[in-house]
Amino acid sequence: MTKPVTLSNAAYEALLKLKDRDTSFSEVVLKLVDKYNRKNDFKKFAGSLKAKSEDYERFKKEIEKDREQNTENCD
Repeated sequence: MTKPVTLSNAAYEALLKLKDRDTSFSEVVLKLVDKYNRKNDFKKFAGSLKAKSEDYERFKKEIEKDREQNTENCD
């Protein structure tokens, strides 16, 4: 099923730049929507992480310690 959509000239030109010969406008729009949704899903997830600054410092120190140990083990 297809639906007609009205676009401004600027929107059409922007989509046309993203479209190649073997790609339909529908595919371009779907790719853009998918990219937008993935970006927003990540933002929702990242925003849900709530830690105190002392937790960040503890995590950072643990990571640095692990890196030092891993570097020593490689020598």
